[in-house]
Amino acid sequence: MFEEDNFYTISKTATIVGVQTHVLRFWEKKFLIIKPKKSSSGRRYYSSLDIKYLLMIKKLLYDEGFTIKGAINFINKKYKDKKSSYQERVNQNILLIKSLLNEGSSILKKNLD
Repeated sequence: MFEEDNFYTISKTATIVGVQTHVLRFWEKKFLIIKPKKSSSGRRYYSSLDIKYLLMIKKLLYDEGFTIKGAINFINKKYKDKKSSYQERVNQNILLIKSLLNEGSSILKKNLD
């Protein structure tokens, strides 16, 4: 269907998602997770991640019967949860790195004395 890490014009994205281009522009205003790159002339280029989000939005609205507001709330909550769990993993990795650095520093001090 579409390749990862590519960018697509609004018309190609509309074809992939299965909606009209004006719908994509509307969703872009309502759903802050949709962030197409814009050229200096204002032409939109949607990333693979944007397309994944657009397909999720379409499913919520068309298949699952969410309202726009309900879909926005659902996505914001889901995005916030992912962001906080990501931050938690980063914090755990930082603590692990600090611990390893302290351990390595202690070993160096013992060998230098």
